Amino acid sequence: MHSSSGFPSPLEGVRVLDVSHVQAGPICGMMLADMGAEVIKIESFAGDLFRQPLEGANFRNFNRNKRAIALDLKSPEGLEIALELARRSDVLVENFLPGALDRLGLGYDAVRRANPRIVYGSISGFGQSESMRNRPAVEPILQAISGIMDATGYSDRAPVRVRPAMIDYCTGTSMAFAIAAALLRRERTGQGEHIDIALLDVALYAMGPYVTWYRRRGELFPRTGSAHPATVPNQNFATRDGFICIAATSDQMWKNLCRVLELDHAAEDPRFATRAARLEHAAELVAMVERATRRHAGLELEARLLEAGVSCGKVRTVAEILDEPYVAERGMLERTEHPDIGEVETFRTPIRMSGESSPLRRRAPLLGEHTDEVLAELGYSPEQIEALAARRVVMRRAGPG
Repeated sequence: MHSSSGFPSPLEGVRVLDVSHVQAGPICGMMLADMGAEVIKIESFAGDLFRQPLEGANFRNFNRNKRAIALDLKSPEGLEIALELARRSDVLVENFLPGALDRLGLGYDAVRRANPRIVYGSISGFGQSESMRNRPAVEPILQAISGIMDATGYSDRAPVRVRPAMIDYCTGTSMAFAIAAALLRRERTGQGEHIDIALLDVALYAMGPYVTWYRRRGELFPRTGSAHPATVPNQNFATRDGFICIAATSDQMWKNLCRVLELDHAAEDPRFATRAARLEHAAELVAMVERATRRHAGLELEARLLEAGVSCGKVRTVAEILDEPYVAERGMLERTEHPDIGEVETFRTPIRMSGESSPLRRRAPLLGEHTDEVLAELGYSPEQIEALAARRVVMRRAGPG
């Protein structure tokens, strides 16, 4: 594990009960854990739905630095264990359908009675009380509903999704920020809080500029592939060995691009002299630039354009970016040994404090891995824990995962 003794761990001493699954909730819990919070994840005996797909890649990325306990929350004893954990926690994070935890006895009102100072973060697809509250929500559906999918892809083809689950990432990040803000407020007022963040709200928030444009102009932006609707050239161009993204967003960058591509005549052409003119003659400009970029290898062209002050980047695969010195220089990769599958590599948090990013204190937990440990901290004896396991109120470590 990477040593980051200089990281200040600003949330050290904060206790978080993570009653979430799949992605947005676990991302929030992970971010709080990365910042030093003690996070205990509650799972059912079946485990988080993301333990299995993609060989657990999602789960292992979003659940680092957490301990895990497996409970039957439908049993009175299992619920009491969860409530006792909530009594001892500063924060609870959940992302089940609205009302699901209320029916179990672990909703906000029940937890607030047990712990009036709790900061209770609820992530849902469509909010806690609105008309769509009971609709299940997954990333591609939210991209479809929000307009993100309609804005992505090419105008002559079907809309496409953004591959990384960016709504989940942004929602988890938003909830972590809101929780930190609520904890700061609690220091002044002593009051807990119920935070309600909807995935669709976060997606709509990201579409703000498109909404503003539409309301003012009554026009929808067409899908433009990798191109930007307001500046040209600002898109992918073919090279001899792949693609390069070029974003010549100023008049000077355009002239510099022309010099590198030996398009001196275009630099002086009034049709391309200003941003507005280039946009008006976009099709002709893009075709001309791509004829020139096809003569170059991607990395060689990238180096020459950067030297000339033109924003650009060769389109890289995951394999290619991992080979970049940058990844090692920033210490972004974290390697850990998993007891069932061997070495696992994940990216570390992008947040740096005091020149360091958060250390990986724990790999993602196995299902029920810390059940005995957590129960012992609550005061249960080994005999009581054994009895709870025998009655299937709790589950200890269970096989691979």
